[in-house]
Amino acid sequence: MSGQEGPVIIADVRENRLVILELKRLGARVEEKAISPGDYVVGEAFGIERKSMRDFIQSIFKKRLFEQVERLRQAYPRCCLVVEGDPMKIAALPNPSVFWGALARLITDAEVPVIFTPDEAHTALFLYALAKKLQEEGEKVEARYKPKMMGLRERQRFVVEGLPGVGPKLADRLLRVFGSVRAVFNAPETALAKVKGVGPKRAREIRAVIDAPYPGQARLDELGDRS
Repeated sequence: MSGQEGPVIIADVRENRLVILELKRLGARVEEKAISPGDYVVGEAFGIERKSMRDFIQSIFKKRLFEQVERLRQAYPRCCLVVEGDPMKIAALPNPSVFWGALARLITDAEVPVIFTPDEAHTALFLYALAKKLQEEGEKVEARYKPKMMGLRERQRFVVEGLPGVGPKLADRLLRVFGSVRAVFNAPETALAKVKGVGPKRAREIRAVIDAPYPGQARLDELGDRS
């Protein structure tokens, strides 16, 4: 991003017009596209889900929230939730401990930050500030792309990005450290944990995904019988 240009922000075509207009007023270059999951993309594999306070509370009590967050994390290894509206709605809940418990689980288990804003204008200010910060470091902004559109290097990085909590920069670092996709997948937990940006917890999650048996796995002889 040059010093004279505003950051690029991809916004879902169904998103709130007040937020989009405010982003444009601030100087952001807003690209409106049909994206799902998520409502905004502000950096490399960095997606944002925006919810009203009412919808956020309802998604907690109707037990939809963590399914939605998991879809967001699968598409964008780096992500956050923006919750917009009156915080007094929390005080009015019959059991606010459920709200705070869900919030604690989001931060500790899912490792997804939650940002509270009072209205659309402040949501736009946050999105603009985050996009500007990320793009000052040279990050490109694009909705998740398909492997068939990539060269070999991009395909390798895309495969590694499928691991838990791995974005483009970390995928590139893992490939540089271990030398190939196969070597990344064969790396022991201790070696993974030593890579900057991984650490012990993420290393365990990566190995768990790689090593877990696939449900309904067929034996090779069974596959041969079907051919």
